Amino acid sequence: MTADAPVLYEQDGPIVTVTLNRPAVMNNFGGGLFQALGEAATRFHEDASALVMILTGRGRAFCAGADLKAIERRVREGTPRPQPTSEERRRNFFANPKFTRRTDIYKPMIAAVNGYCFAGGLEVALTCHFIIAAESAEFGVLNRRWAVPLVDGGTYRLPLWVGLGNALYLIQTGARIDAREAHRMGLAQEVVADDALMPRARELAGIMAAVPPSGLTGDTESALRGLGRSYEEALALEAVIGSTTQISGEALARFASGSYDPRTGGPR
Repeated sequence: MTADAPVLYEQDGPIVTVTLNRPAVMNNFGGGLFQALGEAATRFHEDASALVMILTGRGRAFCAGADLKAIERRVREGTPRPQPTSEERRRNFFANPKFTRRTDIYKPMIAAVNGYCFAGGLEVALTCHFIIAAESAEFGVLNRRWAVPLVDGGTYRLPLWVGLGNALYLIQTGARIDAREAHRMGLAQEVVADDALMPRARELAGIMAAVPPSGLTGDTESALRGLGRSYEEALALEAVIGSTTQISGEALARFASGSYDPRTGGPR
């Protein structure tokens, strides 16, 4: 992977850092970035040595979403969108390789949001499991201004994160909010100084990478698969996943002996 690739994939032990790498255009989806992000997610998902992913952006933006200039050019020129084949349509419905359509990654994914996180970029952040925001980060459904719709999970995920009222406020008004307001809404789980963003993301990733992965990914799967199900179905699903989770005898032995790291259960 070259330094000018639209997405950079770096692995340090069990921790993967995926960096959106089109800073000159605020990491928008053009230039093959969106496709490359999907490929990075698949690589992380399939690599047993990769346990936690941090997703961030290079430059002054996390991600500004779609390439609006390319959309404007297509609309102005009346260029029709390429029509998918029947096989591609089936894949789009049931096995879409797009990052924002992935629902089967239960290894932790942290969005480390630096700078602008707008429109489709917000949808990308919401595909991760939680958000750490730099003080300078800003969020918003700014595509509202151009009649460009949310098509990458925003209308589903945003209400789950911040509640229906807050979601519709952002969706309908196109309001641009800072990191502190995002934290108040529950959109960002932590706000840190700009220069502390990646160190804090790596600290959290290190904690999660150190715990036995079976329980962490199993509980994550239960939480995500239970969304939208009835109370009884969700509890039954939790029981099935929990009863098939491999409990770490090694970790329990450390607990029994009192010799363990209280953050991770790992060796002291």
